[in-house]
Amino acid sequence: MRCAILLPVLVLTALPAWGADPLAGVWRTQPGRDGGYGHVRIAPCGSTLCGTLEQSFDATGRAVMRAGTGALILSGIAATADGRYGQGRILNPETQKDYAARLTLKGDRLEVAGCVMTICRVAGLWQRVK
Repeated sequence: MRCAILLPVLVLTALPAWGADPLAGVWRTQPGRDGGYGHVRIAPCGSTLCGTLEQSFDATGRAVMRAGTGALILSGIAATADGRYGQGRILNPETQKDYAARLTLKGDRLEVAGCVMTICRVAGLWQRVK
């Protein structure tokens, strides 16, 4: 009887760990034109994933406040197959233009691309921070 009660409790408490998407976490972006970069937190938002620019850094690695800090730069991201993600949008904070997103997870690196129609341009590799 005790096992019948304890087992469902253990399963329910472990579900969030089993359901965590491998893309979730904090990622360091590719440096921009000025050498600055950002930290983007990717997390569930509804049935998809979103990414928010949490912190910006200058070329020396010093935290700075920039206009895009706090902005939603990834939205509607969904797994497609084999470490690939798409179906969402990515915002380029430097130009304020958004594109169809294509992301490919490669261990602790994330290849990030923006697409217009069928033409995709790789915007760089992001490195997992945590």
